[in-house]
Amino acid sequence: MKEKSNCEFGRELEHYVVQKLNEIGIKASRTNGSGNQGQIADINNPYFIVECKNKNTESITVDSKVWAKLKSEIPLHSKRLPMYVLRNKSKQTFCVMDAEDMFTILKGWLENLNGRV
Repeated sequence: MKEKSNCEFGRELEHYVVQKLNEIGIKASRTNGSGNQGQIADINNPYFIVECKNKNTESITVDSKVWAKLKSEIPLHSKRLPMYVLRNKSKQTFCVMDAEDMFTILKGWLENLNGRV
C-alpha cells in the first residue's frame, strides 16, 4: 500500500476540522494552499484562525513558534481567535487555544445553557 504524502496526511485533519465546524453551524472550508501562498492559516471561517498539524508520532507538543506565527496572522481589529489543532498517529485530536479565549467561550456557553433551563 502506498504511503500518504505529507500533504495528503495534513489534508485529512483539515477535512476533519472543516466537517466538525460545519456540523455545528460554522461555515468553514480549507484555504487554497492550506496556509501557504499568502493564505492565512489552514481553515477559512468567520470565528477562528486555524492551524492544523497532523503528526506521525504518538507524542505531540505545542510548537511555540507555530503558535506565535498563528497569533501574528490575525488581522488588526479582528475578533477571530487562534486555534491550533493537533493530531497524533493514533488519530487523537487536540485543540489548543489561549486559556482566556477558552474561558470567554465557556462563559458564553454556560450563560446560554443556563438561560435555557
